[in-house]
Amino acid sequence: MKNYIEANSHFIIKFLASLLVAILLPLFIKTPFPLHVMILICIWAIMGMGWNFIGGYAGQVSNGHALFYGIGAYACGIGMKNFNASPWITMWVGVIISIGVAFVLGAPLLRLKGHYFALATMAIAECGRIIFLNWNYVGGATGVDFLNKAEPGWYTLQFTSKYPYYYIFLTFVVLILLLTKGLDKSKFGYYLRAIKANEDSAQSVGINTSRYKLLAFMLSAGVVSLAGSLYANYLQYIDPSIVMPLNVSMMICLVTVMGGIGTVIGPVIGAIVLTVISEYTRATFSSISGFDLFIYGALIIIIVLFLPNGLISLFRRKQKIRILTPLEMEERMR
Repeated sequence: MKNYIEANSHFIIKFLASLLVAILLPLFIKTPFPLHVMILICIWAIMGMGWNFIGGYAGQVSNGHALFYGIGAYACGIGMKNFNASPWITMWVGVIISIGVAFVLGAPLLRLKGHYFALATMAIAECGRIIFLNWNYVGGATGVDFLNKAEPGWYTLQFTSKYPYYYIFLTFVVLILLLTKGLDKSKFGYYLRAIKANEDSAQSVGINTSRYKLLAFMLSAGVVSLAGSLYANYLQYIDPSIVMPLNVSMMICLVTVMGGIGTVIGPVIGAIVLTVISEYTRATFSSISGFDLFIYGALIIIIVLFLPNGLISLFRRKQKIRILTPLEMEERMR
């Protein structure tokens, strides 16, 4: 434990300082809109960290995670409306269903590579949206309204104030961030990086690439499903156009890529930047339709040109590269 703390002292200090700011900041906010933005940051951070397992570490770019987001949302919505079940239970039902769907779909889909996998996941997500759109049991195009005033707020996860939502969602962000940190330097994390770098080489040294890609896909699906459950309870109403459109899948990818793909804290940074830009441009330039999308496009161009490793590269120390002399190389080879 002591060695672990010493090796990760910089991360621990930054993590605790950031957590303290995140806990105290809402206490100085008097208007609901900034707190609403902070709640959305938590949701997008969870989705970004979830997608990062398959897209960032394993290098399998999925464009269909809106399917798992929707499954999580509908698990809570239907559970509350039809069975009066607490979201504290149904959110985990949604996670289990999403992991099961990822297991069934992942086996054939992960045989595909590159843009073929991206297109296939996009098609699967669109099929799921059409199914939910025409499925009467889940409300079809009308959606599901599951506001419940009869039960206590902590049972229904429905509050009149935004503060409980924020602190509950922040707790999930912290837990998933710590999970990511733990897996980052584990055998699981190193195997995924090896698959991302060169799958054939990874397989040649004994890594079961199919198994680890499937595990990453299932873990990713479960975390994104959890975000969908939390968001559904925040809205207290869902329909396929809200939780399962294609742009949700695109935004999940964008959050991670903008922050820093394949990093621990990158998705959180991306969620903060993109959510703030999105919500405040919509509020400020509400008369200009699609202006926030224009901002996204401009940011993508800037990131690709000047920060190919994402916004996290702005916070990292630049390491000096020293060329070894032939004698030093010979000594290291011994």
